[in-house]
Amino acid sequence: MMTDPSGGSGRFAGWLEASMRSRGLTQAQLARSVGVADTQVSRWRRGQVVPTLQYLQRLADTFGVERVTLDELVGLPVAQARLDTDPELEAELAAHQARFRQTLQSKLPRAMWRAYVDACVALADGLGASARRVVRQSIEELDRPRSNEKPPPDRPLGFRP
Repeated sequence: MMTDPSGGSGRFAGWLEASMRSRGLTQAQLARSVGVADTQVSRWRRGQVVPTLQYLQRLADTFGVERVTLDELVGLPVAQARLDTDPELEAELAAHQARFRQTLQSKLPRAMWRAYVDACVALADGLGASARRVVRQSIEELDRPRSNEKPPPDRPLGFRP
């Protein structure tokens, strides 16, 4: 068990909690998968300690993420610095990718994978367009004068015509 004075344990703890929740894993299930006691997983989740290198690798394997992502989350120096990437974002994306992969493999016949991915892309396009439209409408509404507001005076304040 490594303690982490740089604060990476909090980032790792948040990632671990989100990853367990997204996969529907209990603390006991993760502990069995990684080979530690439930109490150890609890300490990781609360940010009291971060896993040793051995357990970081087991967690990376369990969640289907790159080990370097977890190294970054716990604050370890990494040999290959990734430019312009956020390790928390990368870890979350990797967790979603692993979940997507598991869904494809366990719920759909392989012949339907392409159609499912195409449907997901179409849904993402639609949601993105809707989000852009809502943002654009909100900005336009902020720029529009309200009917109950008085127009600004044509003369400097404090002076009478």
